[in-house]
Amino acid sequence: MDQDQQLPSLGILLAQVVAERETMNSHAESLDGKAGVVLGFAGVLVGLGATAQVAVSDRMIFQVGLAVAVVAAVLAAWAFLPRRYPVLEVERLRQANLTASEAETRLELLDTQIEMVKEAATLVKQKGWRVRAAVGCLAIAAALVVVGIITGMGGRLHA
Repeated sequence: MDQDQQLPSLGILLAQVVAERETMNSHAESLDGKAGVVLGFAGVLVGLGATAQVAVSDRMIFQVGLAVAVVAAVLAAWAFLPRRYPVLEVERLRQANLTASEAETRLELLDTQIEMVKEAATLVKQKGWRVRAAVGCLAIAAALVVVGIITGMGGRLHA
């Protein structure tokens, strides 16, 4: 029996898994970009705290806002941390499949890539949680800093 007839859908499945891996990579890169934006804005808030007038910087709400901005920055940086992203171990693949039939090799490659997609999905999910938490902290920090500035200036918006 012809190998393609034994596993007629193997090519379709392999193509779909490859596409899913590319989607995971793209999503991870997108999250890195968002984490970078959060890190930048958190840095601006912390810089604002370093240059704030005493009337503002002494306000507890302003200080809490700066602390939350630091938490946002830490979460965003944590999202950037390099992780062991799943890759094919080509040497092992070669050793295990050099004498195997093409269909068996393609099936093992498919199974391996499915496991890689599962691992990548877990990593992307964790990264996404960290970025969402960082964005939430940044929003809270910005609100607290603005309230701290307004109350520190006695409710006046201009000095």
